Amino acid sequence: MEPADLGLGDSSLHRYLDGEFWSLKNELRGLLGGCPLFRPRYDLSLDEMRTLTFQRVTFTMGLPLLKRAIQDQVEKTRNFVSRSLVIGEVLSMADMATGVKCGIIYWLFGGAIRSLGGPAHVTQWLQPLQEQKYTGMFAMTERGHGSNVRVIQTEATFDFSAQEFVIDTPCKNAEKMYIGNAMYGNYAAVFAQLIINGRSQGPHCFIVPVRDENGSLYPGVTVVDMMHKEGLHGVDNGILRFDSVRIPRENLLDKFGSVGPDGQYHSPIKDKSARFNAMLAALTPSRLAVTFQAMGSMKLGLTIAIRYSHSRRQFGPKAREEVKIIEHQTQTLRLMPHLATALALTFASRYAGTLLDEDIFRGKELVDSRPLQALVAGLKAYSTWENVSCLQDCRECTGGMGYMMENQISGLKCDTDVFVTFEGDNVVMLQVVVRELLAQYTKQCEERPVSSLLRNWVESGSDRLRTSFLAFNMDTVGHLTFLLKAVHFRERILQRGLVARIYYKVMTEKEDFFSAWNSCLHHITCLSLAHIHRVTLEQFCLAVRNCPDQEDQDLLKQFCLLYGTKLVFQERAWYLEHKYLTPMTSMRIRRQAWWYFVGGCNWNSVRQPQSTWK
Repeated sequence: MEPADLGLGDSSLHRYLDGEFWSLKNELRGLLGGCPLFRPRYDLSLDEMRTLTFQRVTFTMGLPLLKRAIQDQVEKTRNFVSRSLVIGEVLSMADMATGVKCGIIYWLFGGAIRSLGGPAHVTQWLQPLQEQKYTGMFAMTERGHGSNVRVIQTEATFDFSAQEFVIDTPCKNAEKMYIGNAMYGNYAAVFAQLIINGRSQGPHCFIVPVRDENGSLYPGVTVVDMMHKEGLHGVDNGILRFDSVRIPRENLLDKFGSVGPDGQYHSPIKDKSARFNAMLAALTPSRLAVTFQAMGSMKLGLTIAIRYSHSRRQFGPKAREEVKIIEHQTQTLRLMPHLATALALTFASRYAGTLLDEDIFRGKELVDSRPLQALVAGLKAYSTWENVSCLQDCRECTGGMGYMMENQISGLKCDTDVFVTFEGDNVVMLQVVVRELLAQYTKQCEERPVSSLLRNWVESGSDRLRTSFLAFNMDTVGHLTFLLKAVHFRERILQRGLVARIYYKVMTEKEDFFSAWNSCLHHITCLSLAHIHRVTLEQFCLAVRNCPDQEDQDLLKQFCLLYGTKLVFQERAWYLEHKYLTPMTSMRIRRQAWWYFVGGCNWNSVRQPQSTWK
């Protein structure tokens, strides 16, 4: 079984799926695919794997193409976020550990400087980073707090007489954990409570020296190697502790808060909670990067599994040649919906990247783009869960060959499993989505109470009418209009129900909001995923409509129909409970639409990955 190479396809479909930056992706595929350094190795010790990964990172970031990308980040040129995202996707398909480690050094550490620092910080730190004069790490997560960053315990106390911050790890729970590049990095972007005169101003980010140019730790810094993990063996994760480590006052990244020589704290955002939200919002692009890496993993796994399924033969009619395993119905049913999902995520994540680029280029603070933050959080959760499910099916659909490390799928499974908690636990990410949906709902009702009441009354009446009898002709089951209406209906009903439940618990039962929210978490996750399903299907439909080549458009439409049918089919029990579908309609979806679209996509499954992702 030959592992999938990075390929240099140049079909119209290849260009359309790669989007605006298809030539950049092709160039990088060629550079990495032809580099002996990126040949897979499975016979290395942990230290040797880390050394090889560091060599790959050094080689990659020395490429003129990558240097330009970092310079674009410094200058905030138009579309620099989208360019960085597609570069990260290709790097991760070449080697996941290299993609992740580059992301840590250049897009987490470097992104923190760009997003949270002032112009002086960008000049001082990003230029030498681009020239590989040092490497960095991103130190936010602590032993005691990962998702709840607001209450991290690392301290940065201002010493007025010395004009310095003193970085301390006051207890075991304050140790920075799972820090990537911990065993190599020279500097760390450390999130700590900024303390002035005994009072905390909340979490801020500081540049803290960890090692000198010879690799020796600075006094007061302790680094513990976390050694073996499930995957990403080339990424060195460690624990950081600080014992009265002193840094200059200027090492505070001060876009949202600064300390003057007089020891006075200044911030353009007076409210501490709003300031904290602004800091985290500025890091939104790095969260979207995880989605692109998960997509890259899905694409690579599917390429390998589908190609193998078209070459491997097993069973067949008596006295005749065995058939290809892709012709077995179960094989097709397991792989084709994942391929449709990978396509849907391609267009939805590209849409999110475009929105990010537009906001940053216009100088808009991301904290003011709460719907975009929610979209990115939801895509991160959805894509990483889908990746885990996809790779498991790819592994099983390739039999024993899929279990072999040389065929990459098992390595991808181990390397990307961390994505479901990396850059935010997925369940927490889904809560971010719903908080924004409820905020929009509340704001709309407050601003236009009469029109909102009328609209809700009309929608509610329409929903009752729609579910009171068989509202759909059977022929519409396989149409995009039917599928779009169905996912809209599910999101709307779930949102209306959640609002009613929380309102009742808080206003009638007098529960505190946290308890009410906590008792509705399952409902919340369902609503969040329903929202992301709707957005991804809408973006897939738009991509089909805008595809310039008719043959490519027909192919993409087939996969779009399969994706939409999958969304309805997997929730058919819910639709039956809410009388949106009758049992007969549900059977029609299963018998006609589901089997038809899966089978139709199967005939095109070779062309799809070979022309785009190989």
